[in-house]
Amino acid sequence: MAELDRFSFDGIGVAELDGGDFFDADRAVKAAREHFKVDYLFPWQRIVIANILDGQEALRQNPDFCDVRDDDSFYRGRQIVLLPTGAGKSMCFLVPALLLDGATLVIYPLLALMDDQMRRMRAAGINCVVFRGGQSREEREENFRNLRNTENPAKVIVANPEVLLDERLLEGLKTVNISHVAVDEAHCVYEWGDTFRPAYLELGKVIKELGAKLVTAFTATASPVVLDKIGGILFDGSYHLVRGESDRPNIHYEVRYACVKEKAALGLALEMKKPLIIFCGTRSRSEEMAYLCLSCFGPEKVRFYHAGLSKEEKNQVEKWFFSSKDGILTATCAYGMGVDKADIAGVIHLDVPLHLENYVQEAGRAGRNGEDVRAVLLWSHRDFISYRHAAPGSREKAVGEFAMGKSCRRQALLDYLGGEKALCSGCDICDAEKKGVKIRMSAEDGEIAFDFIKRNQGLYSKKEASRKISEKINSRYKKLFGRNLWEMKDSNEVLAQLLSERRVMLRGFFGERRVFLSRKSLLPIPRRYLRCLHFLRRKVLRVQVLARRLFS
Repeated sequence: MAELDRFSFDGIGVAELDGGDFFDADRAVKAAREHFKVDYLFPWQRIVIANILDGQEALRQNPDFCDVRDDDSFYRGRQIVLLPTGAGKSMCFLVPALLLDGATLVIYPLLALMDDQMRRMRAAGINCVVFRGGQSREEREENFRNLRNTENPAKVIVANPEVLLDERLLEGLKTVNISHVAVDEAHCVYEWGDTFRPAYLELGKVIKELGAKLVTAFTATASPVVLDKIGGILFDGSYHLVRGESDRPNIHYEVRYACVKEKAALGLALEMKKPLIIFCGTRSRSEEMAYLCLSCFGPEKVRFYHAGLSKEEKNQVEKWFFSSKDGILTATCAYGMGVDKADIAGVIHLDVPLHLENYVQEAGRAGRNGEDVRAVLLWSHRDFISYRHAAPGSREKAVGEFAMGKSCRRQALLDYLGGEKALCSGCDICDAEKKGVKIRMSAEDGEIAFDFIKRNQGLYSKKEASRKISEKINSRYKKLFGRNLWEMKDSNEVLAQLLSERRVMLRGFFGERRVFLSRKSLLPIPRRYLRCLHFLRRKVLRVQVLARRLFS
C-alpha cells in the first residue's frame, strides 16, 4: 500500500486556485462547472480525479499498468479514498465519469441512497441507468440499450452488491465498456460483509470478472483494521491510499452520563439547536423515542425513520426533514448514509454505536455547512458493563475507552482512525480543563437518586424510594416541559443501575427491604455521621418492635 500526504480541509489557498487560465483549461473543472455548477475543485478531489484519468491514459499504453507500481510507487489505478463526511466524495467519481471513454459502475449499499444519487445525476444532465433486484426483463433490456446507444450512451451504472451476483446481468455488463468502478461507503465491506450482506465479500471477484482495471473505494471513516479488510477484498492488498484530515473542527464532541437515556435525550433535544437527529439502536427504540419527543414538541416537528418503513414513507420523511429548520428525526443507522442535508445542527446518540467508525460517520451528518454543531453520546452503567466484557484491543472496547476516557475526545477519535494530531476545537473534556472545572463523569439522574438515599438511609423501601425520587425529578421536568414526564419505571431503572454499581443495597427488616448506601459508598462519610445513622436506625427498630407488640 502506498499513501499520499494528507490534505487540510480549511480551504486555505482556494481563492488562489480558483478562476485562472490554468483552471479554464482544466477539463475536470470545466465538467464540474458545467454539470454541477461548481467553481473549483478541492485539492483532494483533484488528486483522486487525476489518479483516475491518469490511470486511463496509462492503460492505453500498458494494459498491465494496474498490476504493478508506477514510477511514483503508487497503484494509481486502485485507490481507497478516505475523506470525512461532507468533503465531496461523489464529485471524485462523477466528474471522471463524464470524461472517461466508457461507463462508470457505482456500487451503493442502500436503495434509498441509489435513488437519491440517481436524482442528482439526472438533475446534472448525466445519463445513467440503475440495476436493482425485482426489475423486469424489459427494464434490464432498456438499460442495456441505453448503455449501447452510440449517440448518447449512459455514462453511469448504479447498482448494489447483491444484484451484481446475478450471472445473467454480469454477462451483460461484460459486453459493456466499463472504464471505472467506484465503491461508495466502502466500510460496509467490513461492517456488513461477514454478517447479513455477504455479497460485499464477493465484490473483488465481480470486479475482476468485469475486467475493470480502474477501481476506487470511498469511505468517510475507517480504522487501519477496516482499511486492511477493504484493501484485501477489493484490491488483494495492493492499493494507493488518498487520505484527507479526519478531523471535523466544527463538531463539538460530548459524552453525557445518564441512567435513563430517553429522558436525558429529551432534555438535550430541548436545549440543542435544530434540525436534530437522535440515532437509536433499533427500529422500536426509534419509534418510542419519536413518540416521547412528539408528546413534548408536537407532531409537526418530529418524525422517525428506519429500514422497516415503506419506500413511500421513507420518501415522505426524507422530504420533510430535508426542508425542516427545526425538526427532530429519531432514526436508526438506515438514515443518513450519503444523504446531503447541510444544516443539521446536532446529533444525539441514544444508543452506543457498535464501533467508533459508526459514531464518527453518524456524528458527521451534522455541520456539513461548516457551522458549529454538537455531537452528544449518551452513556449508562449498562453500556459500561458491555464495554467491560469486550475483548481487550477490540473495536468494541475502543468505544468504551472513548466514552470513559479522561483526555481529549477529538484526539481519541483521531488516534483510533490512525489520523493526525490536532488542536481540539471543542469537546467537553477540553472545555472543562480550560474553565478549570471538573467534568461530571456520573449520571445526573443517578446522583439525584443517590443523594436522596444518602439523606434518607433505610427510611424507605425500594418502591417508596422510587416514588419519592420520581416526585423529586418530576419537579424539574415540570419546569422544563410543563408536565410530569418521569415515571416510576424510570426511577426503578436508576435504582437498578445503582444496585448494579454496588453504590446502594437493599436490607430487610422484618420482611421489608429498605434502601441503604453500600459499604463502598459509606467509606467517605465521617465516623461521627455513621454513629448518628446507627443511633437513628436503632431508634427506628425499637419503634417498629413496640408498634408490632401494641397492634398484634
